[in-house]
Amino acid sequence: MALQGQIGLTVSRPIIEELADVLSRKFSMSPGFIVEATDIVGAAARTVIPAVQLDVIGEDPADNRILECAVSAGSDYIVSGDKDLLRLKQYDTIRILKVSDFLDLLRDRQR
Repeated sequence: MALQGQIGLTVSRPIIEELADVLSRKFSMSPGFIVEATDIVGAAARTVIPAVQLDVIGEDPADNRILECAVSAGSDYIVSGDKDLLRLKQYDTIRILKVSDFLDLLRDRQR
């Protein structure tokens, strides 16, 4: 959807690095696949340099990088499957949704 311009996707360098790490560590993806995946995300997304440092999620401090990116980008939504982020439900004015809930929201808006 981001590649087609239907939604705006924003990432930061720490998010791209976390994506590469997770693809390697948790999913044993090949280096070539990881480069291709991060290139696709980079092409689909606007990259921001976070202007804030947050310490909201103590259970997994890396999740704070997601919040920092969203705040710095002025995002309306964080779309994630991460349980620590989803538990927040909202940070400031940013709603935190599962992918399925975000897609439902988009479908409802198109009706």
